Amino acid sequence: MHTATDHAAHGWRGEQAAPFWRRTRPAVAERAVVVERPAAVAPVSPAPTPSATPSPPPSAAMPQDLPAFLDWLARDAAQAEAGWDGALILPSATQDARLMVIVEMPARDAADAASLLEAGQRRFIEAMLASMGLAPGDAPLVSVATRRPPGGVLDEATLTALTGRMTHYLGLARPRAAIILGDRTSRALLGTQWNPRAPGLPQLNHRAGTMPAVALAGVDLLMSRPMAKAKSWQALRLLHGAINA
Repeated sequence: MHTATDHAAHGWRGEQAAPFWRRTRPAVAERAVVVERPAAVAPVSPAPTPSATPSPPPSAAMPQDLPAFLDWLARDAAQAEAGWDGALILPSATQDARLMVIVEMPARDAADAASLLEAGQRRFIEAMLASMGLAPGDAPLVSVATRRPPGGVLDEATLTALTGRMTHYLGLARPRAAIILGDRTSRALLGTQWNPRAPGLPQLNHRAGTMPAVALAGVDLLMSRPMAKAKSWQALRLLHGAINA
């Protein structure tokens, strides 16, 4: 889908690093039964209905300005992550950033925003941003989950709820565009807009409108498969044009 471009011109290559885009039931014995009259049949209660999948919190129930939202996120005991172990890592308080990079969850040993990803993953993202002429400060890195879930897996119901919260946040932070890393995260945030084979940039809907987005594979896959890295470059070029228009 995407094509690579010149390494040096787009900052993929460090002094020592390789270019970014190359990195049964038993039988029952019969017995005679004497039946005089049918026994009364007790009414049968309906089987219990499974509890419904949790819905994302309605946008109107969440604070409508960014500082209040972040304070609510940090203090609210009803958040999915409240009972999970690990450091609470809130999304960035930056508003109107040129770009925002979104991942599903913090790394295993993440302690704060600076360690949201593993060191090698973060360097990779920084090289990707540099190829677009962006510094790390231009593109805050945020996570859909504020803590890493037990076992490192978000079930679908929780992911749906956290995605609703994230789109509310994006409407408050109002970045110009977003890079979404990981297929599950991309599907959750983009919905029917997610189509890896479609040309152009999908639009991410949030409370304040829409923004152009790029949906890429997860960081580990990008780092380990040169073809995946190379394919990402065409989409990043389109995004670069969108944020500089």
